[in-house]
Amino acid sequence: MVFPKKPKKIGLALGGGAVRGFAHLGVLKVLEEAGVVPSYITGTSVGSLVGALYSAGLSADQITDIAREIGWKDLVKPTLPKLGLLKTDGIAELVDRLAQGSLIEELKIPFKAVAVDLSRGRVIAFDKGPLGKAVQASCSIPGIFEPVKEGESLLLDGGIINNLPADLVREMGAEYVIAVDLNADLAEEASSPKGIFEILITSFMRMMSATGTLGREEADCLITPDLAGYNYHDMDQMEDLFIEGKKAAEKALPELRKAGIIK
Repeated sequence: MVFPKKPKKIGLALGGGAVRGFAHLGVLKVLEEAGVVPSYITGTSVGSLVGALYSAGLSADQITDIAREIGWKDLVKPTLPKLGLLKTDGIAELVDRLAQGSLIEELKIPFKAVAVDLSRGRVIAFDKGPLGKAVQASCSIPGIFEPVKEGESLLLDGGIINNLPADLVREMGAEYVIAVDLNADLAEEASSPKGIFEILITSFMRMMSATGTLGREEADCLITPDLAGYNYHDMDQMEDLFIEGKKAAEKALPELRKAGIIK
């Protein structure tokens, strides 16, 4: 008697990249249509934002429709420059509203949001507690966004240490890991940033590219949208970034088919 193969538990790791995160939505759209159902999801920075909403049960189309309606003013507010230039309470409020106040441990798909405890220099992988606060911490780019305070700790963007948390999703139990890297082009990016904001964010993203090395090595399937020429702050790029994410995911389908992840 021939027994059918047991489906592999699929892990999805979504990397950071600020506005480039719109490409994650294109990737999710293609994977969803191909029948890929993640058993576990991890995310850093904007990857945590997208991953949290997907883990809460929103579809790729639903998240994309929401993304089309929001701007920076809905997510951040200027503040006195003490620990950062912008407050990010809007991120937490948006996530909690869309996820209907769910705690991380209540999500439909097990999820971890990756942040860094600056006081202790260690990764914090949130797997329980308020979802919005975890995503806010994971998205808090140092120097630009205020850190999230939790007791004695200052929590900042997980990309400081682990920008592509493929290792963490495997630790959760994933047998096959799909990772989406939004910074693969940075080694060859030649354009110069304009203004202090672009200098700060581009400098940080270059560092994040380096901290994604382990995740790229850990992935069974690495999806790298071609994002050369796209900056990290202009939301008007959304539709083009979405298309680039779709194209990259479509290129990965034969690999997923060969691995038995899709038919």
